[in-house]
Formats: sequence, C-alpha cells, structure tokens
Amino acid sequence: MRLADKSAIVTGPASGIGLAIATRLGAEGARVIIADLDGGSAQAAAQAVQKAGAPDTAALVCDVSDEIAVGQCCRLALARFGRLDIVVNNAGLIMFKPLEAFTSADWLKVLSVGLAGGSPFHA
Repeated sequence: MRLADKSAIVTGPASGIGLAIATRLGAEGARVIIADLDGGSAQAAAQAVQKAGAPDTAALVCDVSDEIAVGQCCRLALARFGRLDIVVNNAGLIMFKPLEAFTSADWLKVLSVGLAGGSPFHA
C-alpha cells in the first residue's frame, strides 16, 4: 500500500470525482477525512471509503468557503491521525440561474469555494 501511514483530507467527496479520489486514497492505505457540506452524504462516503480499505475515516460537515470550518477540519486530521500529508480541494459550487441574476455575493461565494476553498493555509 503506497499511502500507508499517510493521512488526507478530501473536500466535496460525497459523490463523483471526489468520492473516487477518497476511495482510491483509502484503498492505497491512507486515513481519510471526508469533508462535505452534507453531513449524511459525508457519513455514507466515509463508510464507502472505509469499505475500500481505508484504515480510518472521519466524516465532517465543512463549508470550504468558511476559514473557521477549514481550520477545524485540519485540526481534526491532526488530532485524529497525528499528521496531514494530502489535501485534495475537490469541492466546487455551481449556481443554476441566468447570468444576469447573479449577485456580487453569488460570485464571491463561487470564487471562495473554487479558488480559496479548503486551503490548509486558512488553519
């Protein structure tokens, strides 16, 4: 196992690419923090990652556009696993509405998730 004794945080891992990344990290031996906005989906993803072979997983509700939440996520990884080796900033935000209906707050939210979200430098 290439990632034995390593730990990771994956943001937005409830489905799709994020879940595939988290599952592969777990299958390679990494301990994985599942950080998602949806707590129920995060729990289900954590169970799937553990079934794939991860030695340990933890699900955490985390809004990656919130610096405090990102800091808590990093601290959880350090407290639970004793280290943080891998961060996969997979979370993204899509708003389905006409372009002219977007507000400045909408644009800032999309940018805060897509560009700055999940940065361990927030911690």
